[in-house]
This record gives sequence, structure tokens and C-alpha cells, in this order.
Amino acid sequence: MSFAEKITGIITNPKETMKNIAQEPHIEEAVMIVGIYAVLSALLGYVQLNKVTYIYEGFDNMPTSMQSIMTISAVVGGLLGAFIFWLIGTGVIHLISMALGGEGKFHPQMTTIIGYSMFPLIFGGIISLLLVFSSDPMTITISRTNPMAANDLNNSSNFLISMIVGLLFQIWFTVLLFFGLKNAQKFTPEKSAVIAIIPLAISVLFMIWGFKSTGII
Repeated sequence: MSFAEKITGIITNPKETMKNIAQEPHIEEAVMIVGIYAVLSALLGYVQLNKVTYIYEGFDNMPTSMQSIMTISAVVGGLLGAFIFWLIGTGVIHLISMALGGEGKFHPQMTTIIGYSMFPLIFGGIISLLLVFSSDPMTITISRTNPMAANDLNNSSNFLISMIVGLLFQIWFTVLLFFGLKNAQKFTPEKSAVIAIIPLAISVLFMIWGFKSTGII
């Protein structure tokens, strides 16, 4: 299968497509997918911080270039974070698979499978980017009496929509990972489901924590 056929197959026939990817892994294709997601994450961080003006009150030693520092950190963090998430996540899932008797290889098999499983996150990144673009500019004042004022960013309908959309694409990620594990590690459906659901469970916990921190629940 060509790269284009695999991308189409992930949408139309994920079961057979992930089987093919597990049997003939091409790490360069996974790098391309993760790279696109990384660029979107960096753009999201850049646009979001340029929509917000931060004012610091009562912090005498605060650098005047803090806004620029935060923007650079968001961009670099977005670029590197995607690849770190990919590699560390693959390592953790592979170790759990080995503990349960899996037969797959970390490289290039598991790294490629996880990379392809991240494809749905690209759609989540695009939607989040569009939501940020549509948001109105805002000013946040951070002071000693209100050091957590930045949480105001989360008190918006766009934040709620972004979280829900992200969860939906995380479910798609889980489905792809399930089929990938089943074929790469020679697992039963039950074992594949147990491992594949771990990232989804973590995402749900983070979403609940985010909602609680903003008072939504």
C-alpha cells in the first residue's frame, strides 16, 4: 500500500490498513504524520498566545519580554512535545505489551503503529486552530493576589468545544491503536483493548481535571 492508500484506509478500513502497517512498517511515514501534528501544535501555541495580552502586576523582577518568551516556549514546546509524546508513549505501550506477552518490536513496528494512530490528532489540531482563530483577543492581568488568572483562558465555549472534539479524535486514536496492537503484538482482542484504552483513560482524566479547574463541573 502506498502512503496515500494507508491514509485513506485509516478512514475507510482501519482494521485491514493497520494490519498492513503492522506487517510492513515504514518509520519515515510515521515521522511525517507526527511532524504535521507537531507543526499544528506549534502554530496553535503561537496563535493562542498572540490572541492574549498578559499584564503582570506586582512582579518587580518580571522580564519585559515575557510575552515573547512565552510565545517561543509555546512554539518550541509544540514542536518537541509531539515527538516526545510519540516516543515516550510508544515506549510505555511497548513495555506494557511485553509484560502481557506481546511479540512486536519497538522499532520500527510499534513506533510506526503509534505514529499512524496519531493521524486523527491532526484533525483535532486543525479544529483547535480554527477555534483559536475565531476567538476574540483578550487581556489577562496576573497579580500576586490572582496568580492563576491565566486559567481564564479556559472559561470559554471554544475551550469546551476543543476538549470535546479532542476526546472524539482520541477515541479514533484508540480504535487504530487497538487494531495495530492486535496485529503487531499478536494479541487477543481483549488484551489489545486493555492496552489501547489506557491513553484514552488518561485523556478523560485530564479533561475532567480541566473542567474542575475552571468550575465547569
